[in-house]
Amino acid sequence: MKKITFKISALLVLVIIMASNLTVNAQGKVTVSPSVTTRHYWRGIMVSNSTNYEMDLAYTNNNFTFGAWGGYAFDNTYSEFDFHVGYKFSDHFNVAVWDLFANRDRTSIDDYNYLDFDKSTTNHLIDASFNFYVTEQFPLSISVATMLYGRDLDASGDQNYSTYVEFGYPVKIGGETVSLFAGLNPFANQVYGESFGFVNVGATATREIKITDSFSLNTWAKIGINPQAETANLILGIGF
Repeated sequence: MKKITFKISALLVLVIIMASNLTVNAQGKVTVSPSVTTRHYWRGIMVSNSTNYEMDLAYTNNNFTFGAWGGYAFDNTYSEFDFHVGYKFSDHFNVAVWDLFANRDRTSIDDYNYLDFDKSTTNHLIDASFNFYVTEQFPLSISVATMLYGRDLDASGDQNYSTYVEFGYPVKIGGETVSLFAGLNPFANQVYGESFGFVNVGATATREIKITDSFSLNTWAKIGINPQAETANLILGIGF
């Protein structure tokens, strides 16, 4: 219990440090971002095969962001509710911490106690990411995400610290911007893959469809290939 308290306290300290730079003023902005996707595909993992409704509610002030994200399958086989906090240190570096809370056995998220933070039984998963952007002249992005606490356990019940590294690079094709990405599993774990190697390779194309002068749809299509799992998927999405 002491270890649990220490780790949760450490995360709270991180949030407080980031929030200490927050000046509450009229420039703060609340954004509501609903979307519908044909599937929920995340870091090379097909989380849900059903069409999903997703929503992000976030508050941003200066460089600080705090929000809540939810995803729900139309066929009721998947649901997720996450809190996230982030801080942008510069145009080239930002950090984010997510508390992921999703159903593990594809039954119902309500089967789990949201206030259960015991490592052996909790459904929470604390994921921290460090995100780098090189320059506008060389727009390479690098993201490193590690699961620090929660249901990412090995066979002995110890924390796995599963890590995911992704490289991204935008290219112009026919006047449109296509974002290429390659996700790497640096070591064997139970989340991303059983060995070192690429687990998420593909491209995302986006297009804004203008409906009226004040309303438009953000559409995107993603090709995601997982070489280790030997799977390939095409996922479509619409953001409102």
